Amino acid sequence: GFKTRLLAEYTNGSSNVLGSDGSDLGYSWHSDPDGGATFATSDGGWIYVSNCERRDNTSLTALGAPYAFPNRRQDVELLGGLGGGVSALRFDSQANLVDAYSVQTNTTTNCSGGATPWGTWINGEEIVDGYMFECSPLRDGGAPVRLDAFGRKGHEMVAVDESGRAIYHTEDAGGDDRFYRTVFSDNDWPTGGRPRMENGVLQVMGIPAGLDAARAGPTAIKWHNALAVDQPQFMNRHPESTLFEGNEGVWYLNGFIFITTKSDDNIWAIDTTVNTIESIYNPLDGPIGSPVDPNEPKMMGVDNICMTLDGEMLVVEDGGDMRCMVLLPNGTTIPLLRLPGDREQTEVTGVAISADGRRIYVSGQRSFADGSSAASFNLAGVTYEIEMPFQVRVDRPIARA
Repeated sequence: GFKTRLLAEYTNGSSNVLGSDGSDLGYSWHSDPDGGATFATSDGGWIYVSNCERRDNTSLTALGAPYAFPNRRQDVELLGGLGGGVSALRFDSQANLVDAYSVQTNTTTNCSGGATPWGTWINGEEIVDGYMFECSPLRDGGAPVRLDAFGRKGHEMVAVDESGRAIYHTEDAGGDDRFYRTVFSDNDWPTGGRPRMENGVLQVMGIPAGLDAARAGPTAIKWHNALAVDQPQFMNRHPESTLFEGNEGVWYLNGFIFITTKSDDNIWAIDTTVNTIESIYNPLDGPIGSPVDPNEPKMMGVDNICMTLDGEMLVVEDGGDMRCMVLLPNGTTIPLLRLPGDREQTEVTGVAISADGRRIYVSGQRSFADGSSAASFNLAGVTYEIEMPFQVRVDRPIARA
């Protein structure tokens, strides 16, 4: 059957990470763990990276009203310092947890991100003028790089389309949200290499026929050059861009980009070959059965996602029933796991699959290991590993500096 182990916990200012032999690895885990991803390592093991969505002073009030107060990075820097960042857990080839360390600091409200084919972690700050960064998952992998060509906005998740020379990224800024990509020329993105990030062009997506048309079937999309990247994007939305309220997860697989929108619990698929978008999961479309339990509630608060090479999508819920769900290519949903915690206070985050295809990593944000929940940010967070009784097909990039 399934086996669960607690990997790391932050509790009211104290934290720990325990190695597989029970020893304290001497690293303080962060509060509010959010987006995560895995990377293969040259010794047959893997690394799991986890963002810290700690909200620093002014960004604490970011929930619900992002433009009504100075929820800006400069205010965070002046008033509260930067308490976000990214941490990493390293496992050997036998899945033993052997190391824990920081790979990024001096950032704030780090929400989600995405692994690149060249073995780095791109992640951003979820405040209205947040930056995106790229860092190595390796210990001592070098200084993170700020990615100005990704714009200043409430950054969420990232997906890389290497063949299309585009990096897609979602926005979650409290309701007035859009879907973006940064595109590169052939010269700026050599085949099999890392693009020249500074030369990317930021674009925002529009659906001329509207979201309702996309809910009914494949609908054409258009890309528009976005506001100058040195200005917060909310200041001047492109008039033909489309609102995606609660824009959260994004993943690339076999020529398709998949997106989740938390406001309406829809999951969308963009065909990058013909430039269309359609809803592939809409809870209003009628019952979508679960072979496990036909009475299982539909997915709610769809958030971070990850996928297997066979198109099985893991979807974690922000609130909802605190589940990680599986969305199969035929539209069937299966409840995979449920974390403890008050769904009004916390969420399931950071879903990722180990490089050997046998383990799932998830976190409970604002959660304690005893199953209780914190009332606000900066107080708690717990990260788990779930070992599955079967193996799924994945292809994780090799971690590089």
